[in-house]
Amino acid sequence: MARFFPSIAQLAAFVSSAVLLTVLLIIASSQFALGALIQMGVSIPFAVRLDTTLHDLANMWPLIAPIFGIGLLIAMIVAGFIARWVGILPDLVYALAGFAAVGVTIWALQALLQITAIAATRELDGVIVFCLVGGLTGYIYHRAAVRLSSTR
Repeated sequence: MARFFPSIAQLAAFVSSAVLLTVLLIIASSQFALGALIQMGVSIPFAVRLDTTLHDLANMWPLIAPIFGIGLLIAMIVAGFIARWVGILPDLVYALAGFAAVGVTIWALQALLQITAIAATRELDGVIVFCLVGGLTGYIYHRAAVRLSSTR
């Protein structure tokens, strides 16, 4: 019989991947916003880009982490069932689940709020970057969980 509660390795892998997801999404969001300003002709020195990104990291995580973290949690649980059911390419299953988690979360926010809550996701390129970050973190979650489980 399978365990109902996750192992310590799975918890550690999830927390680290959720933190990575949050950090990368905030960085991407900041850079898309700054890029839009640059396209309008505003000159933004590197120091300002760095300061803005650090400011966003310090202030946006309480909003971004729970919203996308819940989506990632649901996706990783479902991916676990699918990976066991399919039996092959679990890395791909988890990566696709992370990709889908971010995409569904963006779509749900737009449907719920009737606005694009995250400026970076107004255009398709921003949505794709966000979803790719989700895919990366889904892959990292699985690799970390496997590695941490094997060290015990």
